[in-house]
Amino acid sequence: TFVLCCVVLAVATAKAPPSLRTQQNFQSGLAIGSCVTAGGFAVGAVSGGLLNPAVAIGISAQALSLGSFLTLALWELTGALLAAMVFRLTHPTEYASAAKV
Repeated sequence: TFVLCCVVLAVATAKAPPSLRTQQNFQSGLAIGSCVTAGGFAVGAVSGGLLNPAVAIGISAQALSLGSFLTLALWELTGALLAAMVFRLTHPTEYASAAKV
């Protein structure tokens, strides 16, 4: 979840540098898809490939296991929060213009 959130924040929400001819980022789909594929291969045997909170809710609801849902939700939220903090630290220019407004 951490890597997926970092990739989505970096390629889908960050502004393109002014040196590029176009403001469109055509590689974002490839980067996100590659991240999901690599994550599935890396942790698929450990967590069953639960990289999406909606999938975790569905599997937990099917198994009627509230404990596993809470555990999975806690880890996924932790990964997402860490990714947001890392993005904030590594992309300070994204927030500089918002602070001036």
